[in-house]
Amino acid sequence: MTEQEFSKQVWRMYDQITTADGVKGKVMGVAFSTKSVRAYIAGSPEWLKCEVIETHTTGKGGDADEDAIIEELHNKIMKQCDEIARLREQKRELEEKNNKYHLKELMQHVKELHDGLMEKRRKIDLIDKAIEQIERITAKVEQA
Repeated sequence: MTEQEFSKQVWRMYDQITTADGVKGKVMGVAFSTKSVRAYIAGSPEWLKCEVIETHTTGKGGDADEDAIIEELHNKIMKQCDEIARLREQKRELEEKNNKYHLKELMQHVKELHDGLMEKRRKIDLIDKAIEQIERITAKVEQA
């Protein structure tokens, strides 16, 4: 690893390194002034210069390079943006469905009201006709 690559790395405790010999170790500390890492290798801690380090990964095995971390965070943000857009669309659909449901329910009640008023109007018409007949009959009885 070059000094420039060393400087671009994000170093944390318990990160994993591999030396040029293929020996693995865990980071215990970093000295940026000397461009070296204190790592626990083969049962004991020792300082290693950046030229000896072959690879550097996070404690979870991810890439420790700044650019890779930024790219990973960018991808996470893009996924979250997609998720937000999906949830907004789902919310809009649910609101639309809810509005349609209420409109359907309102139309049903208006229809019931209309039917009730029509039936009431028919009954009133029947009563009016019956009253007219009663008046007509009573008028004939009074004349006789």
